[in-house]
Amino acid sequence: METKYCICIKKMASGDHEVHAEGCVWCQEDDQLKTVGEFETPEEALESAKKIFPDANGCHCCMPEQYHLP
Repeated sequence: METKYCICIKKMASGDHEVHAEGCVWCQEDDQLKTVGEFETPEEALESAKKIFPDANGCHCCMPEQYHLP
């Protein structure tokens, strides 16, 4: 089953753009998000998000294995 992912268009304080799975409690307001797409895995979502913002990073809450401290 695919999950919808989005990326925050505003940089975080850490200097990266955070990627979230649909329904994440840490997701920003809709006007600050860009849809990345629907993917089978978080890895695929992050790879695609890096084509939009090369500094994309997974959310520590909904994508913990793709979250890396800058």
